[in-house]
Amino acid sequence: MVKRLGATFLAALACGVAAQVGPGSYGGTVSGLDLMDVDLMFIGAHPDDDGGVTATLARYVLDGGHKATVVTLTGGEGGGNATGRETGRALGLIREEEERRSLGMVGVTSPHFLGLRDFYFTLSAEETERMWGGQAFVCDVVRLVRVRRPEVIVTMWPGPGTHGQHQMAARAATLAYTRAGDSAYCPEQLREGLQPFTPLKLYSYPGSAEDATVRIPTDEVSRTARVRYADLRSVAQFNYRSQGWDATNTLPAKSANPETFMLVSSRVPVPEQETSLLTGALTPGVGAPLGVRLQARPASYDIGQGRPAPVEVTLTNATAQPMTGVRLALDVPGGWRVTGTPGARTLAPGESMALTLRVTAPEDAGAERTPLAVRYTATQAGQAVSGRNVTFVRPVPPVTATFAPTFDVAGYQAFARQTGTDWVIGTLPTRLPLVLGEPTAVTVNVTNRGAQVASGTLDLKLPDGVTVVGKPEYRVNPGETAAVTVRLQATAAALPAGRQSAQLPVSVTAGGFPDTATAFLLPSLTVPRLATPPRIDGDLGDLAAGAAGSLSPADLWWRTKPDSEADASAAFRLGYDDQFLYVGLNVKDELVACNIAPDDVKAQLRSDAVGITVDPGGQSRDTSTTLQAAAFPCTTAGFGARGFRDADANQGVMEETAPGMQVASRKTDGGYSIEFRIPWAAMPARPQPGTPLGLNLVLYDGDQPDARVGANISQSGLAWAAFSWGGKQALPYLWPRVTLGK
Repeated sequence: MVKRLGATFLAALACGVAAQVGPGSYGGTVSGLDLMDVDLMFIGAHPDDDGGVTATLARYVLDGGHKATVVTLTGGEGGGNATGRETGRALGLIREEEERRSLGMVGVTSPHFLGLRDFYFTLSAEETERMWGGQAFVCDVVRLVRVRRPEVIVTMWPGPGTHGQHQMAARAATLAYTRAGDSAYCPEQLREGLQPFTPLKLYSYPGSAEDATVRIPTDEVSRTARVRYADLRSVAQFNYRSQGWDATNTLPAKSANPETFMLVSSRVPVPEQETSLLTGALTPGVGAPLGVRLQARPASYDIGQGRPAPVEVTLTNATAQPMTGVRLALDVPGGWRVTGTPGARTLAPGESMALTLRVTAPEDAGAERTPLAVRYTATQAGQAVSGRNVTFVRPVPPVTATFAPTFDVAGYQAFARQTGTDWVIGTLPTRLPLVLGEPTAVTVNVTNRGAQVASGTLDLKLPDGVTVVGKPEYRVNPGETAAVTVRLQATAAALPAGRQSAQLPVSVTAGGFPDTATAFLLPSLTVPRLATPPRIDGDLGDLAAGAAGSLSPADLWWRTKPDSEADASAAFRLGYDDQFLYVGLNVKDELVACNIAPDDVKAQLRSDAVGITVDPGGQSRDTSTTLQAAAFPCTTAGFGARGFRDADANQGVMEETAPGMQVASRKTDGGYSIEFRIPWAAMPARPQPGTPLGLNLVLYDGDQPDARVGANISQSGLAWAAFSWGGKQALPYLWPRVTLGK
């Protein structure tokens, strides 16, 4: 474990950090900005978000002599605490110090914290922006970019599917990369004496393994630390103890996986296969001198098949010597055409050339992301020099059909178009919630870019158990887009064995253009009105008239699949009356952990627990208008459930946040039973009988008999609608649909 770390390693690491000499020493510098100047900046939302770049920082800072900083937008006060009971700003101070210590071990000694609020868990970028007071914080990020002047910015994945605060941190980083060099952006900073600064490269954590464009190895030995970068990363991240990282980080590290990144944008030439984040910006490429700027940007990511499309190309000689015989070319796939390529010319130091090339894709070109590589060749100081950069386009036919995106996907698409990073989206599939047993209306947008009226029938490819109701036909005038309503019917036959929900691919084609989406099959129930309210005592016998459902090990959404139904599973009942929603579960659990103190009731993920999420209006876009109740079946004081609200806009023990809520539990053979009485009056809205609402049930399991009091022992998570991380908890439109019987 880390405690075996030798004194030799610690001494070497301390000397390595202390030995860094650069602008921070004021040696030969003339301004305060020289003190601040760095080569690389990581921008994240929470302390520990830098976990994916730790080894890379060690490589470039400790061993490469470069300087780096980290910008963290919040203090992480909304996270868990595996080391104590501190919450709120007190926890944020602890987490900030953890990050300082972790970063200090890899040579980063001056991180920044913007102090934005880390509120409850969310997957919504829109909610995050609202909670952070709009876009003003972006100028704070821009200010740091202008002060610290990083050539390379690294950030998180900016699109849907991750923490909403991660998305907004990445979008702020993207805006800073795009606009920090524009004096018209955040102009008040010029009165502070700041000048525009233009970073040269932008990377993000990849949205998927396939998106990675560069992999930085961690199995090599650091010259300074004298251990592998993976080991150094593990030791540094051991500092994140409040988040439980000390329970999994070891020395030597359990694995030495590379750290992966996606090149989002570059203003400098890059090699065909990058092996470093610094190439072209801080270190020269093969045959490509530092100081050359090269970019290509299409007017639109989508281009018409068989139609010329403009691509703006800019080359700047920012070196100290002239470049002669400069030629530009655009590499395209076979069968494509390029026009407008200029002849050779000379570029003096500081001189630029900008031109518009026209690219024509064949009429049968595939409607897929296609790279276009712009290249320059020249002679400088008697030596041949050259470089390349890449952009992307997607050829599309005159008629296209696309699933109307959900609001979160649409929001990211608009942002990506605004910042010229729309190629990153690719074919990011939208999400289609389909309620089992009910026809669901889905909108398909048919666009006609041609000169003639387009008409036909949509071709839908659906999984077994999902059918289309009726014949979805379209008729669209030239230059217009028509919304076509398609009704899809999903049945239980589409579900994998043992599961109550499913995530399946669907596609639609018109005019030869296919578009994909992900169908989320949601269970549903009609909940009966109970004539007699059940007694909340942990005995579910008086809830037998309620609607029934179950959770099995196959309904996994989090971490490790339970060994068997005896390890983790549940049968549940739902009922209601005019005042309350009633929920009862018989839980199978061979080892019920009771490691939560009765006065430390929060964060259901930490131990054995049950969560109930309710979207009373059935239309919520985020959890701010939902109620998320939870309870631990037992505490260190013994059996006796303790209830609270978690991950919604009113977190805390139930007595304070949901007056009238009751919970009770009983130990049973092979597990426990637990009951909830949740008042409608505690919810943001009152659901009406006959109107669907969103409701999910979540079961947490942690099998650790000797768990430390308060420790996070989360091992498995099951849910009635069980999708990947977050969907079960923070995307209300992916919760099961429940109707209150009249």
